[in-house]
Amino acid sequence: MAGGQLGSWQSADYVGRWAGEDVVGALLETPRRISVALLADAGADVRHVVDVGSGEGPFLAELLSAFPGARGTWLDSSEPMLERARAALGPFGDRVRFVVAPAEELPGSVEPADAVVSSRALHHLAPGPLGRAYRDVHDLLEPGGWFFNLDHVGAPGGWEASYRRIREQFTGRRRRALQPHREDEPLLPVAEHLRLLETAGFGTVDVPWRFLYTALFAARRTA
Repeated sequence: MAGGQLGSWQSADYVGRWAGEDVVGALLETPRRISVALLADAGADVRHVVDVGSGEGPFLAELLSAFPGARGTWLDSSEPMLERARAALGPFGDRVRFVVAPAEELPGSVEPADAVVSSRALHHLAPGPLGRAYRDVHDLLEPGGWFFNLDHVGAPGGWEASYRRIREQFTGRRRRALQPHREDEPLLPVAEHLRLLETAGFGTVDVPWRFLYTALFAARRTA
């Protein structure tokens, strides 16, 4: 896809290049483990997990491994990602249901969940749709259910630009540059995410992990 065009999640070539050399992937193992640890610490009864914008499904896999009695719903709008996810999540067999749909179609696509997770997906939404997505997640959760959103966040002044410049010192650099994909809106700061989560009805919200411009938001629906 030359000529300055943006990458597309519907392109098998683009998805393959993005996932084939995901330099940030290993870094995100820690916040995924934190999410599992928080659920275990709370004694959560995790029977159904929904992964929104799941990609290849590493977040979903983390929870299904930690809670062997749980089943999961993979949800993503990318058909090429579906192929990769079926292979990656194959060991879980019929515990995983696959739904091809955007985050905006969460209501009606899946049944209620005890935990909802998302990773590097919802930052593509403008503030209005993001707020609605957070409300949809809240309403999808069973009382006392948990939501973990691992996503990119904005920062004031020149901080975000600085973070982007230095990130490769910690993650390494792709051997082959990847085209940017579509992002309609500037990244929202942490405070705005917290406000939208609280407005969506979550009783408890926090940020248990952050690295430069990527953060883990933890939110819980009131029991």
